[in-house]
Amino acid sequence: MLGLMKQIDVVLKEKGEPEWRLVLEVHKGEWQRSRALWMLEGKLNAYADFILDGHMRSLYPASSPERTRIVVASVDPLPDQAVALLELVSLALQQHSVKVSWTREGGMSPDGTPPPAGFAEAESDASPREG
Repeated sequence: MLGLMKQIDVVLKEKGEPEWRLVLEVHKGEWQRSRALWMLEGKLNAYADFILDGHMRSLYPASSPERTRIVVASVDPLPDQAVALLELVSLALQQHSVKVSWTREGGMSPDGTPPPAGFAEAESDASPREG
């Protein structure tokens, strides 16, 4: 969500996989916003800060920059200027071994990033239990 610039949209770690994925979700129509590229740049800076300043490691002790990938997941196709920015960011983060990936064509579900395989939401504690 480009408009929520200081927020990490999704943190994913598949069981048995070494890589952590920080997913930056771009919802339908967000590329049409007049400041979309500026918002993307700000959001990417927030993701890089989260990874490199130790905040991610404090929340997820098993994580490391070397095993982290920023994934830009968009419903709509990415504009050429967004791809150019992502190429520059990817190059800049290589020195920290952080990977950046995206799909130019878009294709993310309008419902967002699906949870990892085998994920089950915790039962709500709001309902009384018999026992």
